[in-house]
Order: sequence, then C-alpha cells, then structure tokens
Amino acid sequence: MTSRSQLTSSWPLPRLLGSLLLLILVGVQESKAEVIYTANLNYTYVLENRSFTEDGEFGVFGNDSPVSRASGLMVLPRRSHGSHGSTSYTACSPNANFTVPSSWTGPWIALIQRGGGCTFAEKIKAAADNGAVAVIIYNNDGSTSNEVIEMSHPGTGRTVAIMIGNEKGNEIISLLTKGIQVHMIIEEGKKHGSWINHYSIFFVSVSFFIVTAATVGYFVFYSARRWRVARAQNQKQRKLKDEANNAINQLQLRTIKQGDKVLGPDGDSCAVCIDTYKANDVVRILTCNHFFHKNCIDPWLLEHRTCPMCKCDILKSLGIAPTEEQETGLAIASVSSDLQRSTVQVEDETRSDNASSGYASVRGIDEPAEDAEAAYENIDLVSNESSVVTAIEVLPHMDNPSFEIEDNHGRMNRS
Repeated sequence: MTSRSQLTSSWPLPRLLGSLLLLILVGVQESKAEVIYTANLNYTYVLENRSFTEDGEFGVFGNDSPVSRASGLMVLPRRSHGSHGSTSYTACSPNANFTVPSSWTGPWIALIQRGGGCTFAEKIKAAADNGAVAVIIYNNDGSTSNEVIEMSHPGTGRTVAIMIGNEKGNEIISLLTKGIQVHMIIEEGKKHGSWINHYSIFFVSVSFFIVTAATVGYFVFYSARRWRVARAQNQKQRKLKDEANNAINQLQLRTIKQGDKVLGPDGDSCAVCIDTYKANDVVRILTCNHFFHKNCIDPWLLEHRTCPMCKCDILKSLGIAPTEEQETGLAIASVSSDLQRSTVQVEDETRSDNASSGYASVRGIDEPAEDAEAAYENIDLVSNESSVVTAIEVLPHMDNPSFEIEDNHGRMNRS
C-alpha cells in the first residue's frame, strides 16, 4: 500500500500539469473569442451600360458566424416606419420580409441596418428564415465613416454574418434603391488580434515550463546537496563514535573498596547520575583524573567525548584526534608537499610519544584498559612507610574527592 508521505510527495507534479492544461484551455478559449477575422467584399453592378467593381476589406465576421465564402444578389428588407415618421431597413418587424426580385432564383444576401430595437441574432434569423444565404449588417446613421464592431449573435447556425461601416452600407443602398442589381461575394480576409492574444498561450506555456523546470532543478540540486551533507555528517559521526569507543577502552577502571575516602561522610557523588559512590562500584578514571560511574560516563563519552566537569577532550588527550596546534601545522604543511611529508612524520612521532609516554604518566601503568579492573582488584593497597604503591599515581586529581589507602600500621594515607 502506498504510504501517505509518498502520495504527498508525488502530488505537486500532477497538480502542476493539471494547472498547465487548464491554463492552456482557458487561453485557447479567450484567444478564440478575441481573434477578429475581416471579410473581403467584392461587389459588381452595371450602370449606364458600364460594369463597375468594388473590392476591399470592408467587413468583419461576427463572433458566431462561420468564416467562409458566400455569394449572391444583394437584397434589402422592406422599409419599416418609425414612431417619428422615419423609415429604416432594420428588419425588426415580426413579419419582416425582403424585396427579392420575382425573376431571381439564385442565392441572395440580405443587407440590414443596425439598430431598430432588435438584436443582431433576431435580424440574422429573420433573413435566414426568408432564404438568405448570408447577412450584411451596416452600422446605423449614428456612426461615422466605416467604423465596425464585432457582433455577437448566438443561435444563428451556419448563416454567414458580417458587419460593414455606415458609409459603405449607404453606398450599396443608394444603388439598390435606384433599381441597380448588386452582386456580392464575401470571402475570408485576414486574422487580426492584439499581439498578446496571438502569442499569450505560447509565452505563458514557455514561462510556465521554465519556472517548473527551474523549480524541479533547484529541488533536485537542494535534495542532492542535503543528501551529501547528511551522508558526510553520518560518516563523521560514525568515525567519531569509533574513535570515542577506542578512547574509552584506553581509560582506566577501578572498583571502589571499603575504606576509600569517597565512601566516608565527606564522600562525593557521581556528577552524571548524582548518586553517591558505594563499595564495589566500578568507576572510570578520565585523563583529567575526574572519575565517574562506568555505566554513567561511558554513554556520555560515546556521544560527547569530553569530561562532563572540565570539558577535557579525551580524543585529543589520548592522541587519537589532532590537537589545535597539530591541525594548524597540517594547514600550513599543505603549502608544500615536502613540508607536508615532514610535518606528517613529526606529527606521527609526536602522537606516538604522547600515546606511549604522556598518558602513561597519568595512568601510571602500561597495561591494557581491559585488564585495568582486574589489575586494580589484585593490587595490594597496603604500602610501607618508605615506599608508595604505584597505583596511587592514577587516583583522581587533588581537586576531586580521593580515595584513602591503609598502610601496614593501620594508618590512613591520603593519595
């Protein structure tokens, strides 16, 4: 079964892809709605036995119109009378009809005026119901020049519908009202739209992919970097624990005996567990001569590698880890390979001297740490007046509670 964390980690990618798809679909719909297709009009008429042709990009296809070719005879709707005695060709009457010549059997195109209190869709449907193959709506008298707008006329089916300016519309009407037949051809013109509409989808998609790729790349780089740092830290921690374990095994062990000063009224307690020392307790003596319960100090040293009281580093004291002076010497030695080799040799010699003699002076004996406890248990704690047992040298520092040893005459000698 897939865990919840795996589902959570894999969720952003489908979410980003879904957002991208939605963005593209919305962009396509907006782009389709905002793109404008112009219409090329080519109309011909005969006047005084002469044939005239007008050709130009005069119209704009409606939003809901198919962008396709249409041709036929231009036909006006019957005039409708307004409330103030004005007449118009708005085709807003419920029973609107058109002045199609009785002798004409071919396709025809309706020329309708904008306005009149009805919608573009109603005008186009009225013409289509009477048999028009296309509808040209010219702007009303309130507009100047050849200004056009983009019409919205849902529900008009496959009827081609375009708008032309008031000036061009009146030119055609003047011909038709004189009984001159005008033949019109409507063809697809150019695709127009703002620069951002044409390229918005492309740039949004590219920008989205760039941002996504940059985010994924940064995530991969950051994850790899964190993995390398975590791996290096884990290796360092394992190495330090191995060195700490090695150092712990080199530290002395001692079993507290009856009569030791630490068991008296002025006896001290373990600084780790805050419990007083008792007879037969096994203590570990650090290189700084502070001592603690073995079971208390070993886990501490394994994690911290320092004395809980004086912060003495057991790794550096035992020569397992380089001291600050040695680290500085290594840094300087890296300038020259010859100096580096010589410095390493000096450090090795110094380290071996420290390991063999320096700590031996603290321990007082040359035996392994594993045998320390047995050695202390077998040591004769009774000494003569003239000589002192060697084991006294390994007892804690004077600033700590110390043990007391009886001599041959039953007197207590403080170590």
